Parts: sequence; structure tokens; C-alpha cells
Amino acid sequence: MRIYLDNAATSFPKAPGVKEAVCAFMESVGASPGRSAHALSIESGRILYQARRGLADLLGLEDCKRVFFTHNATMAINTLLQGFLRANDVVVTTQMEHNALMRPLNALKTRLNLEIRQIPCAQDGTLDLESARELLKGAKLLACAHINNVSGAMIPLEELSALARNEGVAFLLDGAQSVGCVDMRNVMEQVDFLALSAHKGLLSPMGVGALLVGDSVAFKELEPLIYGGTGSASEEEIQPLFLPDRFESGTPNMHGIAGLCAGLEWIESKGVREIHAHELDLRAHLTEGLQDIKGVRFYKVANPANATLSLSFENKSISEVAMRLDREFGICVRAGLHCNPATHRILGSFAQGGSVRLSAGVFNTHEEIQSCLAALSAIAKS
Repeated sequence: MRIYLDNAATSFPKAPGVKEAVCAFMESVGASPGRSAHALSIESGRILYQARRGLADLLGLEDCKRVFFTHNATMAINTLLQGFLRANDVVVTTQMEHNALMRPLNALKTRLNLEIRQIPCAQDGTLDLESARELLKGAKLLACAHINNVSGAMIPLEELSALARNEGVAFLLDGAQSVGCVDMRNVMEQVDFLALSAHKGLLSPMGVGALLVGDSVAFKELEPLIYGGTGSASEEEIQPLFLPDRFESGTPNMHGIAGLCAGLEWIESKGVREIHAHELDLRAHLTEGLQDIKGVRFYKVANPANATLSLSFENKSISEVAMRLDREFGICVRAGLHCNPATHRILGSFAQGGSVRLSAGVFNTHEEIQSCLAALSAIAKS
């Protein structure tokens, strides 16, 4: 039996009922994307609405038509950046951002002559909020991850939101690591845009993401990333203006969305606060045990929000440690830079190729954490 500690990449196993929902859709509804008038299409449309409504309720969005489905969080981020930013705009980020944000920003920097400002970060993940206040002056967009995918550190969302609002700066939150893991019932009152993926904290299939646009945001300022058929206003050869069709061209991944519905239902029944508390308990177990293992360094953060943390060994490469955990102990982790070289530069782990990342999830147990600690201790002594 393997121990899976790579939930920051993709959660496993999925929520109870997800597999059954995907299979049921394929067997009974799967011939229709929900754009016809027959019974199968109507059922598909119901599932699509249910998923849209479920995400809106989870994240505090009143108008569920402002939930736009994408393939993943990266596509959602690109939809916002490429549709919202204009020539010579100023964008503020932090010094510890994922490539899902930094790569499209750097591509647009050349194309649009953007100015990108970065809020300084300490090694423990804390942000310099006084610097943030100054950097936001004259900016159009603040964009940052809610929870860091390398260290599990969470940004001070309320403080950043207040600073952005004071300067009239729009706020894009990357919720890939936080949605479904921490209580975010009022998050859309604090940010203007939120990007997410279904396959992480929402415990649902890969290939589904979403961009949420705040109830008070004038969506006409945002251009679609993709244009094409929507199953609506088909007499026109221009993109419709109404929501959500304006931002959802092409056939949606209805199999994945059916699974997302099941994932959302399970999370609601379980309770996000209970999920969050369990993950923090697992993190505490890990950090306490790691302190007793000589030759292992784990990177501490000031405001940990989940069970994701990174470590390294004094005399062993991270790739060797990850390989031995897998082959000798059946423990699945991820070694490397985790698509986030910026964080590893701040942590001081970039030169060694990154870190070994342990990311427990809601279905991990304390027995599994203890087994992982025993394996790490054995590797450290050998």
C-alpha cells in the first residue's frame, strides 16, 4: 500500500462519489454537452449549473454566471491577464510566485510593455506590507497565490485586499492551493478575480478549472481568451456579450465537471474547516517529528495554512531522497523546483535544485505521517 504525499500537485484519492459521478455521466448523459433541447442535454446543463452554483456558494459569489470554466488554474490566470491588461499597465506580485503567473506575465511584459513590481518576501514567507503599500501606487492589478505551493505559507489576504482597495487596484488571487482546503466563504468580497483548479483541494478530476469574477466587477473590461461556438446566439458571427457564454467557447469537459459536482458535495458535507484542521494537525505531526531527525532541514514558515512543506538533507541529493522514499518505502513525494523557482531562491534551495516536498491531504492519516518520518530517519542514517 503506497502512501501518497503529493497532494499539492494533484489530490489522491479523489472525494467519495467522484468516480461514480464521472462514470454515471459517461454512461447516461455523456453524449451531450448541454446545448440541445433533448433530455440528455437538459441533464447535462443541470450538472453544469450545479457545479457553477456550488463554486459560487463555496467562495461567496452571488452571481454564479460569473464562474467561467477553464481547463485548469493556469488557463484561468491567462484568461484574466491576457483579457484585462493593456499597454503600459503596472502589475504587482510577490517575490514567491508560481510559473503559472510569472510566465504569462513575463510574456506580456514584452508584448505590452508592462511594469512588474514585486513585494519583498522574507524566508519564512512573510510579506513586507509597507513596501506593498508603496508598490501598489499607480498599479492596475495585484496578482498573487493565496497559499505557496512549496512551503504552505499563506499570504495576509485581508491586509493585501485593503491595500489594493485603497489604491483602486484590482486583485487576482491564485487559489490553486487553497480552494477546498481553507475557509473561503467570503473571499470574493476581498478580491476581484479568483483562479482555481478542480484536481487539488476540490478532490475532483484533472482538466477542470475556473475563473471567478467579482459581483461588482465590470466584466466588459475583460476580453475572452478564446473565441468560438457557445451554443448560443448562433445567428451572430461575433462573440456573445452575456455571461457565462462570453468566456466559455467550445465544448466543456462535462465528465470532469460532473466529478467536480460530486467533489463539491462531499466537501460541503465534510466541512472545509474540518478539512483545514486535519491538514494542520498532519503538518504539526510532520514538523515535530522532523526536528528529531539529524541531517534533515525543513523550511519553516510564519503562517502555515496546510500540510505542504519542503525539506532537504545535508549529505544527500533531493532526487536520491525522493527516489528512495518511492522505491524502498512506497511513499510518493515530489522533488525539484515545483514550477516555482522564485520561492526556492527566497528559501535558499534553488542552487541544490529545489527541495523534497511533502504535501499531505485530507485522506492522509497520522499513521502514514509516522511511517514517513520513520522512512526519512532511516534514509538520514544510511
